[in-house]
Amino acid sequence: MNFYITSGTLSFLKIIQKKHHAEEIILLNNPSTSMLLHESSHKSFFQSPRTFEVIEQSGELRQEGFFALHHIPVSPEDRPSFEFDLKEATNVIHQQPGIKAFRLLRPVSSDSYVVLTNWSKEQDYARFDQAKILTNKKLESLFNTQVLFTGKPYTATFYAYKEKE
Repeated sequence: MNFYITSGTLSFLKIIQKKHHAEEIILLNNPSTSMLLHESSHKSFFQSPRTFEVIEQSGELRQEGFFALHHIPVSPEDRPSFEFDLKEATNVIHQQPGIKAFRLLRPVSSDSYVVLTNWSKEQDYARFDQAKILTNKKLESLFNTQVLFTGKPYTATFYAYKEKE
């Protein structure tokens, strides 16, 4: 399964989502940016997508709740061991209260993996985040030889966009 992400202004992304209304496209928004998520076995219709392969998943992504995207840049030669260790580390995500969906995404043409989580509400994610289950230090400690990152991991959070009524 392929996973596509594109960013842009909220107004522009709403047009794309509306144009492809038959597809399940998730529109996310935060004070800084907006993005579209699209999971498909077909080629992307986004003009400039970031493309990923789904390598682990649970739940169904929906246009609701709170989303966290953990970006983790890894060198190509370290990907196999990283994926093995990360799959082990992310096993606990499935049992977290309030988790709706989870995707572990392998980059196709970049070096950043994405661990995407969809939560019922921001408080559920905050509780998970405070437990430090998936922090940078925790990820770094997975590797007993050297740090495999090609850059600094970071997390971006979003709300599923809802039209004002």
